[in-house]
Amino acid sequence: MSEIDYVLIGKRMKETRTQMKLSQAAFADLAGVSARYLSYIETAEKKASLSSLIRIADASGISIDELLYGNQYAYKSDYQ
Repeated sequence: MSEIDYVLIGKRMKETRTQMKLSQAAFADLAGVSARYLSYIETAEKKASLSSLIRIADASGISIDELLYGNQYAYKSDYQ
């Protein structure tokens, strides 16, 4: 079983935020998290909670699927 790639998630978050031309502080306000916490997530120093990831995806205007892309290690059919 693979681990979640928090580095990949952080890179994707930062990429999206910079495309939006927002500072960490401005984006953190939109997402309802602290700028420090956002920084920790972008650098994979901390693991983001599911609720934080959902708020970040919503603030980014992307789906949670796009944010987490590359982390799925099994297909849905494997669970049926």
